[in-house]
Amino acid sequence: MKFFLKFALITILLFAASLIFAQTPEDFLQESSLLLEQEINAQNGNQTVIQQEGRRNESEIVQTLTDKEKANIAQLLQSGDFNLAIVRQEGQANKLALVQQGSNNYYELDLIGSNNKIGIIQQGNDNKIVQKINQVDGLNIELIQIGNDNEIVQILEGNIENKEIKIIQEGDGLRLQIEQSKL
Repeated sequence: MKFFLKFALITILLFAASLIFAQTPEDFLQESSLLLEQEINAQNGNQTVIQQEGRRNESEIVQTLTDKEKANIAQLLQSGDFNLAIVRQEGQANKLALVQQGSNNYYELDLIGSNNKIGIIQQGNDNKIVQKINQVDGLNIELIQIGNDNEIVQILEGNIENKEIKIIQEGDGLRLQIEQSKL
């Protein structure tokens, strides 16, 4: 029963995102499944799937690859209370999908590599995103914050090629800071 409630919640969040990005929840779920399929095809790449519910929810993921044929893939769902996620990815085909629902919702990313795809949804309460991206080629980011004290800090350093960034913030405190430097 809990699985179906979580699935329904994620589907609702993805539906809200689909209105903004013209992507259906089915498309997003299919993309997520394709990420897992890519991981299987990547033969021993890095895959992390985390689901946390209630109280202190904390996750730290470090994924590093040097083989261009393998992928770093991380999928996280955190629901209720503190919801802290820190992710470090380095390598090729870095993929990250994160949903944080309710309570403090803090996410931090340190990224180096190519062919990167990041999708983040934070809904309700303190919602903070901090991303440090350095020397990447191929960057596709979708950041969505809905309700309460929304803040995004994104730092792009070095040569960043082929980037597409979509940011949506709705309701309450809305703060956005983007820093770009080319070294």
